[in-house]
Amino acid sequence: DIPDFTLPANGSSTVNCPADATLPTPPTVQDACGNTIVPVAGPAPSPTACEGAMIYTFTYTDCAGNTHDWTYTYTIDIPDFTLPGNGSSTVNCPADAVAPTPPSVTDACGNVITPVVGPAPSPLTCEGDMVYTFTYTDCAGNTHDWTYTYTIDIPDFVLPINGASTVNCPADAVAPTPPSVTDACGNVITPVAGPAPSPLTCEGDMVYTFTYTDCSGNTHDWTYTYTIDIPDFVLP
Repeated sequence: DIPDFTLPANGSSTVNCPADATLPTPPTVQDACGNTIVPVAGPAPSPTACEGAMIYTFTYTDCAGNTHDWTYTYTIDIPDFTLPGNGSSTVNCPADAVAPTPPSVTDACGNVITPVVGPAPSPLTCEGDMVYTFTYTDCAGNTHDWTYTYTIDIPDFVLPINGASTVNCPADAVAPTPPSVTDACGNVITPVAGPAPSPLTCEGDMVYTFTYTDCSGNTHDWTYTYTIDIPDFVLP
C-alpha cells in the first residue's frame, strides 16, 4: 500500500514581459518507494495582453493513483518606458509652427505605443512659444508627455527706398502717401506719421517722416523729401 507522495512548493517569479514567461522545468519527484514520477504538462497559458499572471501546471500521478498538481506562476510586471528628449525649433512666423510628427515609441516589451495628441496651441499674434503635446500611455498605465516647442522669432522687415521729388513751391510739398509695408510674416504694418515739416519761406528741403514698427519691436523710418526749387520769374 504505497503512501501518498509529497510535492515541493509551487514555483513563482516576476518577469517584465509575457514573452519572458517561458516553459519552466518541473521538479524531479519520486513516489514513496523511490520511483520517479514523470509529470504531465497541462496546456500552456495564453500570453497575457499586458500585466497579470501566467500559470504553468504539471500533474504528477504515482502508480497507486495518488495525484497532485505542481504550478509555476509568472507575474508579468511591465517596467516603465522611456521617451526620447522633447523636440524644439525656432521658426519665423506662427504659420510655420505646423503640427510635428511625434517619435515612434515602444513599451518595455516592444509594443508600439500610439500617442494621443493634445489640443493644438493657439496661433500667436506675434513672437513667443507654441507647444504641441503628445501623451504616451502603455497598457500598464505608465504615461508620459512628449512636447515639441516652436519658438516664434519674427525677422526684421525691410522698407522700400525713401521717396523724393522736386517741386516748384513749398505749397506743392503736400503730405505723400506712404508705401504699403508688411512684416516678415505678411502682416500689414500701419505707419505713424511724424510732424509735418514747416513750410519753407524759399528754396530748400521739406522732409516727411513715417515710422513703421512691427509687433516684435523692429522699427524703421521711411522719408519723403521734397526739394523746393523755385523757377525763375518773368517780368512783364
